[in-house]
This record gives sequence, C-alpha cells and structure tokens, in this order.
Amino acid sequence: MVGMNSIVAQLRKIEEDLDSTARDAFSDEVIPGLSSADVAEVLTATGRIQRRLEGLQIEAAVQVRERSEGMRDEKMTLAYGCSRPADLVRMLLGSDTRHAAQLVRAAGLVRRERSFTEGVFLPARYQALREVMVDGDLGLAGLLAATGPIERSSRRINDEARIEADRQLADLARGMETDAVPGAAPRPLPLPEDLDLLAQVTAAYLDPDGAEPRDDIARRGRSFTIGRLNTDGRVPMRGELLPEVAAQLTLLMDSLLNPRVEGPEHPGGAGEAASTGVYFSASADPDRHCGHGSHTDDCTCTLAVDHAPDDDEFADLRTRAQKQHGALAAILNTAARTDSFSHLGGAAPTLVVQTVAQDYARGAGWAQILNTGDLIPQRVAAQTGCAGGIQRVLFDENGRIVSIGTSARIFNALQRRAITLRDGGCIIPGCTIPATWCEIHHVDEHAAGGPTHTDNGVLLCWWHHRNLHMTEWVIRMNRGVPEVRGPAWWDRHQHWHRTRSPHHRQPAPG
Repeated sequence: MVGMNSIVAQLRKIEEDLDSTARDAFSDEVIPGLSSADVAEVLTATGRIQRRLEGLQIEAAVQVRERSEGMRDEKMTLAYGCSRPADLVRMLLGSDTRHAAQLVRAAGLVRRERSFTEGVFLPARYQALREVMVDGDLGLAGLLAATGPIERSSRRINDEARIEADRQLADLARGMETDAVPGAAPRPLPLPEDLDLLAQVTAAYLDPDGAEPRDDIARRGRSFTIGRLNTDGRVPMRGELLPEVAAQLTLLMDSLLNPRVEGPEHPGGAGEAASTGVYFSASADPDRHCGHGSHTDDCTCTLAVDHAPDDDEFADLRTRAQKQHGALAAILNTAARTDSFSHLGGAAPTLVVQTVAQDYARGAGWAQILNTGDLIPQRVAAQTGCAGGIQRVLFDENGRIVSIGTSARIFNALQRRAITLRDGGCIIPGCTIPATWCEIHHVDEHAAGGPTHTDNGVLLCWWHHRNLHMTEWVIRMNRGVPEVRGPAWWDRHQHWHRTRSPHHRQPAPG
C-alpha cells in the first residue's frame, strides 16, 4: 500500500512540476526564443517523457483488463459505470476511443500471468519488447507496430519462433544491433515504421504460407462503392482496394502529380524566377536595392526580393487530396476517350449532361447528369461540352422530338494529334500534366461562334480547364499560336507570352 501510494504521490508531483514548467514556457513565450538545438531537445525530452507515460498507462491498462474479466463479483469497469475496459481507460485518460483501444490491446501483449505454485510473474507474450518499454525506449505506437504483423500470423507461428522474433525486434527497438561494436554510441531509436517493416519481413519469413490465406481474405473483403450526391454537392466514395489495384492507381496519380519543383517559369526566361516568384531586374547595379517588398517599375537593383502574390486566391493552394481528385478525373476522362470499354446502347460509355438551351446560352441555372440525375452548374456543363460534344434535340410543345442535331464542338482525332504536337501538354506555365491527360479547350467559346479548329483549341489539364475562369490566367490565339497572360505575381507588366510547355519538344532549326 505504501509503495502504491508512493507511486501515485510521485506522479502527482511530476504532474505539478510539468504543469509549472509548461505554464512558465507559454506565459513567458520561452519556446519561440530557443535556439534550434534547444527546440530539438524539447521534442526529444518530451518524447522520452511520453514513452515513459505510455509504458505506465499500458501497465495500468493491464490491471483494468484483469480486474474486469471473468466471474469477478466486483469488476472494475462496473464500479466506474463502464461496460468495457477500453471505455474505462478512455474516460480516465480523457482520450479518444481509438487511443484507449490501442492501450488495452497493447496491455494484452505485455501482460504477465502469475504462477499458481510460486505466485511469481511469468514472462509476457512479448517479454523482450516489454523490457524495452519498461526502460523507456518503446512507446505505444512502436509496440503495436512491432507486434502487429507477428500477431496477424500468430496461428501459423509457433511459440519458439515468436519468442525469437520478440528478441530481434527488441534489439532493434533499443537502437542497437546484436553485433554492435563494444563501446560505440548506440544507434538512434527506430521509428514505428522501421519496427513495422522488420516485423513484416520476420512474419513473412516465419509464415511463408500466410500470403495465400491473407490474399483470400483480401479478395473477399475488396469493395468500392459510390454514394449519392449530398447536400454539399459532393458524392462520397468508400472502399478497400487490393494492393496491386491501389498501387496501379497510385502510380497513375503520381505520374500526374509529380511536382515541378521550380514552379512556373518567369516569362523572362529560365533562371529568372523561382517557385516563390523571385524577380531579377535587368539593370546592372548589384549594390543598390530598391528597399520595397517587391520590385517597382523604376527599380534598378539586381537583387532578388520576395514577390509572392499579395492574395493567395490565384495561387494553387489545393491540398494533396484535392490534387488527387483532379488526377482521378483526368484518368477517368482519358480512359473514356480510348473507346476500349464495352459499349452501352451501341456506343462507348459517354457522360451525358442535359440542359435547356436558354440556360446554357446565358450560363445560368442547372444542368443534369443523365445517368445519375445529379444537378451541376452550367459552367461545369460547358466544360463537359467543350471537352466532348454538343448535340441539340428539339421538342415541340407536346414534348415530341421533332429534330435531332449531329454532335458538334468536338475535336476529331487528327485535330487532337496536331494540337498535341503544337502544345505538348497543359499550356498554363508551371503545370506539368502531359498531353495524354489533357482536354482540348475552345479559346473562343463555341456558343459565341468560336470554331472547332486547331487555331481555336489548346490543351488544358482537367483542373485548369474547369477552373480557368477562377484564375488570372488568360489565353488567346495569335495566328494559330496560343499565348497566355498571367497574374501580376508572375508578370507584373501583364504582357502576352507564347506558351512553353515543359513537355514540348524543341522545334527543328528553321
């Protein structure tokens, strides 16, 4: 009793000291004034403290599990009004359900049974890893990462092999190798990802036959569903992909999202701008600086100054997930153009958007996607028509079809090939989407009389095609050659510039 009270008293003292330290740090703004080395030490020290605390929490969760199991008359969970150990741990810690469940799961991995004859503790299921945890070198995430792959194959791995895997994983978790040189400095503690990788390799070695049963489970559980349009104008998607399907999709997306590190090239030429929008004056006085946050028209310095957009509205601030959505849209549109899929109703699968001619002409109201019935804005319908074609169907006052027009406004294969040779890819500076994934945009709108001609078509990726009107990029054709005018942060003079796609081949001399 004295020992337990002493532990509780020590923890309360630690809590008071830590509370005082944290309050002083925040009230006196200590951390912003630290050196980089001290900031790193703050993170390192708090990491050690966190691992220690997680070790104590796991050990306490062991007792919550044991005192809430079996036929006990006074279960600990019931005494606190909870039904499960995880619920009690969550309530006492003030954590979320996932973290509490992880603690309880970890408790099952390192719990020790008592011997019936001598009353001493027997080794835990993962005794070596438990000892690393007790020493403060292994936290919750690392323990679960190291044991997860082994546990998933536990029915096909004998106890002797599991104990050896536990020993090897514990050696890695301590940050040292079994053949380390005596007296050498210990290796840095591995990340949970490192432990997970070694555990996967170990499990694959100990359980070579486990791949097939796992694949059978994966094949039975594979899924992909598309939900219904919600009130926010989005359609939810859910599912679990097989590894090779996910890998193929990831490769396709990565091919589209491969970043252009240097950003949009300045219209003055390569090397004159960086991704931050850095400008260089054409004058030759390197010792003079204009002193402004950005270059002025009369600036005579040759020094680079930060010339980022004053308003982020025109910068590409999409998240990774939003960029992946655009990549998926490009992949789907490209697949639809291949005409390699089975036909529906005598034609290749075609996205059909219907709208009233008057609404389309004035760019207002809603259009409807035919196969789902979902409503979309007219500007989206215009993009769909620009990338595909428009067919006019005329009804009389009774709803009878009296006229069916042929599909117009679609660039044929020969035109697309010619435009691809000219543009090379999306013509917006800084965009690296190649021609294969691009759509053809009518520079002069077809509805306003713009022809479906190579002199009026340019390559745009799905994102820029749909959102061109929301940016400051403007496109025009000059004697059949596309030119762009960009935002002020790209060209403060707002000149027109011929497009230079990063995918474009250099023309032959002459």
